[in-house]
Amino acid sequence: MFVVSASQHGQHAVHSPSKFVVDVWLVIMRYLSVLDIVRLGSTCRTLHEFASLRHVWRDVLFQHRFLDQCYPHLRSCTAEDIRHQLKTAARLDHLWTQSSIVPKHLYTFPLDFPGVFQGLKFLPGGTWLVLLFHCRNLNPSRHSNLCLMKPSTGAGFPAVSTTFQSEMCWLPFLDQDGPYKSSRGDNLILLRTKCNDGSNAFGIVHLNTKIPSITIPLTFRTNMFVRNYAASGDYIVYGWITADRRHFLRIMQLNDNYDGFRKDMTVEIDCPKGHDGKLRIRYDLRLSGRVPCILLVSTRLMAAYNIPSNVPNSVDANLPPLLTPFWQLRPAAVTFGRFVKLFHEGAIVSLYEGQIRFIRPHLDASEPNTYVIEKYNFDPPRSQSSQWPCLFSAQRIFWRSSLHNQKGTTSPWQTTIETSAVPENVHREGRVLIDLQETQTSAPSASTRIVQDWDELSGRLCMRSIQSRFTQDPRCRKTTWRVTLVDFV
Repeated sequence: MFVVSASQHGQHAVHSPSKFVVDVWLVIMRYLSVLDIVRLGSTCRTLHEFASLRHVWRDVLFQHRFLDQCYPHLRSCTAEDIRHQLKTAARLDHLWTQSSIVPKHLYTFPLDFPGVFQGLKFLPGGTWLVLLFHCRNLNPSRHSNLCLMKPSTGAGFPAVSTTFQSEMCWLPFLDQDGPYKSSRGDNLILLRTKCNDGSNAFGIVHLNTKIPSITIPLTFRTNMFVRNYAASGDYIVYGWITADRRHFLRIMQLNDNYDGFRKDMTVEIDCPKGHDGKLRIRYDLRLSGRVPCILLVSTRLMAAYNIPSNVPNSVDANLPPLLTPFWQLRPAAVTFGRFVKLFHEGAIVSLYEGQIRFIRPHLDASEPNTYVIEKYNFDPPRSQSSQWPCLFSAQRIFWRSSLHNQKGTTSPWQTTIETSAVPENVHREGRVLIDLQETQTSAPSASTRIVQDWDELSGRLCMRSIQSRFTQDPRCRKTTWRVTLVDFV
């Protein structure tokens, strides 16, 4: 990289980038894309030093459309880690603009465990997986077992795993359970279960990938009828409704060791009449804005409430503070539709009139009650069902599809995976993600492959396939699993 200027003798002189003030290059980099900054830094040693500054990549991170909000822990990472993450996101965005997507690597391994499958999820980053299962042979009391594993992805990358036997029988993973990153960058999961006395029990699981190890430093119970709950960062919240239709929330903030609460407060939220009764309610925590807040989501109302910071822990339970919403959204019709998923710091996904809608609240906007709704249609349209074989992420959609094979093949059906990026106010068609080169003799609905999880940070997809033995007699059926990891970058 050089600059050419005219000299007094009519000749041209070449000036090194070091002759210019660094602030000039920093201003130029603000107008460049991630890949352009990488190319600029590879031209010479001086520009490489300028392009390696941490605040350069922090500025790019803050301007990114979702990374800074959905993954706040990136703000405290090194410049190299932020740079690597932004490059991965840029490459994924470029791939999803192509007419067809070809994976870079595929890894398949058996998942053989003597128990009942309860959940399998990526840890943020896509390198580690956490498995929840029940096994009476390992644990006669039918308590849960957690397995933290790092699959082998080739020569020189051996597999690592550790198993933890819990003292409680936890329910299967849900979307709001995690895994998620704390404010210190640790991997946490919130587990929950029903006790014999009717109470609800929650447990904080710390997944340490450095040792590796699994611990449950904190468990707590409540006798309230919990309508729903959410966990993100260092916060945990759950809500209930009293007999006189008052809506309460318990807001807890974990301490540094995750074995207690730094803050534990109970508040009442102001809900309009008709929205605090029997409607299904979900919560979401939005911690990346100017003030941490709670998002209440129901089929007829969305409302955001700021988390108070000056409520003492010894507040009178009979007179909790009343929180009023600073942001509200009501559906244009009777309802928002059926909610499919809520993403921390991202969108609320709903099904309405055959469309998938991504509703994105803008809680920090200068104008009140600002939002964006993005719509997507499947082609061909499928019926609205909670058993839809789809995987929704904040930026992409994956679903199974079965296509007719060519003539002369042994099976008329071929299983494929289709995907599409989340549209930005435009309609996009689904595209074939990968041809699994597998055939089946039964109808397409009998496919046993499941799109299990997607990690946006690494661009890795997890698929789980079922292999059953003794299928002619369900009483002696044995199920084994195979997991396929698909890398795109």
